[in-house]
Amino acid sequence: MSSRRPLRLNGHEFSTADATPDADASDSNYIYIKGNGPIKGQQKQELADLGVFVSEYLGQDTYLCRYEPTELEPIRALSFIEQANLYPRHLKKSTRLEDTISTAGAPEDTFTVDIILHKGETSPDRVVSDIVEKTGLNPEDISEEQNILRLTADAETIAKIQDVDAVKKIEKVIDKKFFNNFARQDIHADNKSGVEGPTSVPYNGKGETVVVADTGFDTGSATNTHPAFTGRVKALISEGRKNDRGQNKGLTNDFDGHGTHCSGSVLGDGVSESMGGKIQGTAPNASLVVQSLLTSNGGLWTPPNLMNLFEGPYKLHDARISSNSWGLVWVKSQVAYDSEALATDGFIWHNQDHVIVFAAGNDGEEVSPNGAHIGSTSSAKNIICVGATQSSRPNANYKYDPKKPAGDPNKVAGFSSRGPTLEGRVKPDVVAPGIAILSACSRDPKITDRERNAYGPSQDKLWSFGSGTSMATPLVSGCCATIRGAVRAKGVDKPSAALIKALVINGAVDLGLPQSAQGFGRIDIERSLAIVDKRDKAGFGFVDEGFVSGKSLAEDETWTKSIPLNVDVPATSGRGKQLKVTLVFSDRKGLELQNKLSLTVAVKDASGSTVVEKRGDDGVAEENNVEQVVLKLPGGSESVDVSVVCDRIARLNDKQAFAVTWGLYE
Repeated sequence: MSSRRPLRLNGHEFSTADATPDADASDSNYIYIKGNGPIKGQQKQELADLGVFVSEYLGQDTYLCRYEPTELEPIRALSFIEQANLYPRHLKKSTRLEDTISTAGAPEDTFTVDIILHKGETSPDRVVSDIVEKTGLNPEDISEEQNILRLTADAETIAKIQDVDAVKKIEKVIDKKFFNNFARQDIHADNKSGVEGPTSVPYNGKGETVVVADTGFDTGSATNTHPAFTGRVKALISEGRKNDRGQNKGLTNDFDGHGTHCSGSVLGDGVSESMGGKIQGTAPNASLVVQSLLTSNGGLWTPPNLMNLFEGPYKLHDARISSNSWGLVWVKSQVAYDSEALATDGFIWHNQDHVIVFAAGNDGEEVSPNGAHIGSTSSAKNIICVGATQSSRPNANYKYDPKKPAGDPNKVAGFSSRGPTLEGRVKPDVVAPGIAILSACSRDPKITDRERNAYGPSQDKLWSFGSGTSMATPLVSGCCATIRGAVRAKGVDKPSAALIKALVINGAVDLGLPQSAQGFGRIDIERSLAIVDKRDKAGFGFVDEGFVSGKSLAEDETWTKSIPLNVDVPATSGRGKQLKVTLVFSDRKGLELQNKLSLTVAVKDASGSTVVEKRGDDGVAEENNVEQVVLKLPGGSESVDVSVVCDRIARLNDKQAFAVTWGLYE
């Protein structure tokens, strides 16, 4: 297990041991408390009786709390409390914002920032008034989305905003960019068979809806569509141009081409005689919703609070898979878990059947001080973060070239951003082919032949090549839709996002590469579907506990399942099958893991004795909401006991749902 990391607040390393005790809490409603050890449920109740309400776990037995009384001594008098102090105002500016300000050329330079409010602040209008009073800013220059305010100000003004008690964090707004069928073959999307034979149902995503948040779609019509999408476009939503004036207002056409290409990789279904025949995405019968983030000048716009991006398609169009091939521009170093990651995790926590997929980014060849790149939304705990491998299509310099040797889908692309996250969690989660991917080309008249052939020559104007984690991500999103449809066909009507993620990860193929490059491996939909199709047969299966079953775990509770293997495991050494078990849970939002579950797998022989036991956090990040055990079954193995222990629950009376998947592979 990994060593404990320093406590961090907004990027600042923070030592509670060096903090000077505050006299009282008369100037603030926000404090942090540090326990002598883990603070358990009954102790949280004692705190609540004093008016202390935990809002976030910060790490190292330290919690951020709302506290309206003024006296701190009653808290400090509790035997299990080591320290109680005010939330430090001088650490509210993120380190990245501080670095940007310190390197600015002149005092009058301005910076666009997001101001994140503490949990429990239910009146942003009042906070805006407080900011205006302290700074003299015009309230019309402050945009407001739930608990996030956005404004542009100079360094002196930003420093004054730190003194507003309701403010938790001030972070710099960073520009975004898009992360620019051999692929189906490389991930076994064409067989859809189990590892020991074909599946009984031809799974293809029928009945599922995927939302692609990207540049736009084709010519902007939901009815007169590119032939790969005929009859399956449910809605086109303008985000980047919704507030434009004149003829551009509300447009969704794709004059860039990125969004149409990504949509095709998710669920396109077409034919091109000149480009090899049938061309399909990984969920060719699914329905499509597109959110056009493209602005009229070719930029990318998202709302300050990303929950507002996800909410519409989820509630209005029943989309349960969200594909996002965009992220931050590279800014010379890795970006931490930020307000956008926070909002993304929060949305999944409150809508636990919504699968959100993000590209890892294309910065793998950029120099990074710590060798890692993945951050912001791509570092969110509850999403599926996707890196890119080569595809088996001939290519050179990331472009299709029929004269060159075939690529190797067992190799991660050099451009694919590396992990782990700045917080130490495993990302990417999986990788998928992302070089020379053939998919639908936008028919928008602004798309030129040069743009169409930028990643290799195409003989058909309806189809073009693309490379990037942008191309890998929609392949995984389509796989999620197909897997979700398979799970629903087995009678689980509302599978959790944690279950879909666990099925994807458990089926992935280990490429023998560092986890920082491949995550848990290259996606293999055939192996993932085997878990569903052979559920409770021959060592395959899954559980979705809590979200569907109502069996969420409280702190210190344990869930155990005994799994009969129902296969002969040869006694001859070296011939045993590989068992893979994966635990995934959707955590509450927060930089640190808020709730902590642990996985243990024990292999039993015929007498019931344990012959091998392994934990899911052995040798990897201890504070991760994905844990996995992979082991070679010893000869004579008869059954497996899988245990999940709830080690920590951050908030009083909270519980944690989870999913576990398992499979036997050669």
